[in-house]
Amino acid sequence: MKNSTLGNIQGSMVKISASAIAVSAMLLTANANAGAWVGKKGSGYTKLGFATYKAEDYHGSNPTFVDFESNSVSLYAEYGLGKKFSLYGSLLNQSYDQNDTSLGKSSASGFGDAEIGLKYQWQADPFVVSTSFLIKSPFLYDAEDGLGNDQTDYEAKVLIGKSLNEYGYFGAEFGYRLRQGDPSDEYRYLLEYGFSANENLYFRTKLDGILSAENSDATTVSTGNLSNPFEFDSGKLELTAGWSFDKNSSLKGYGVEFTYTNEIYGDNILKGDRFEIGFTKVF
Repeated sequence: MKNSTLGNIQGSMVKISASAIAVSAMLLTANANAGAWVGKKGSGYTKLGFATYKAEDYHGSNPTFVDFESNSVSLYAEYGLGKKFSLYGSLLNQSYDQNDTSLGKSSASGFGDAEIGLKYQWQADPFVVSTSFLIKSPFLYDAEDGLGNDQTDYEAKVLIGKSLNEYGYFGAEFGYRLRQGDPSDEYRYLLEYGFSANENLYFRTKLDGILSAENSDATTVSTGNLSNPFEFDSGKLELTAGWSFDKNSSLKGYGVEFTYTNEIYGDNILKGDRFEIGFTKVF
């Protein structure tokens, strides 16, 4: 009887462990084309996001600021090139209205900066290590549109990832963004943790930080667009709940995410609330 009971317990533990690892693997698959992980050749990940943002507060000293509101549509995509390389990029279309007692009321809409990058994964064990290089270009708008700083950026990053099996995964990124023209260069960092509640539901949190190199060529650290100053520090906390549809359904590979983001610290930057619904596809 004792051996039979022990055998049942061991069998249950094996099933539980296998299920937990399967759930964790599903989460990592859904995020395989984000962070440090690089997907195999022909695999990919896309996310189409619709967001609204509103700020009535400011990190730092800006007594003339009143409020800022925006709506945006964003697209992120990544594609596995093979040989541990992947290509990725993002595009943003935004409309905003802002009010400042010094600058007055103003608004703009259209495409903002476009980003394209290349990522290479150096190792997978005992943790994933990758590097990336990204170029940000203002070619989709004119300087007077107020949709960006109208300059080209170059960014290099080191990305680290680690599967925690049934406890999810952890990621970290550290980089430097070289910005041409007036804006200050930036040190970039990101910490990320995610886990699955079951085969469909998952959660993710990120701390996305920017630290100014304080080398702006401008005499002022503000631009006409209150959300896009020349020189600033910021730390954004992002909370995401996502749902991946069953692999046996007609929506296999598709998912939906709900994300809330807030600037929890910073200097010379807006402090507001951002809500996004995103539609994802893994292939």
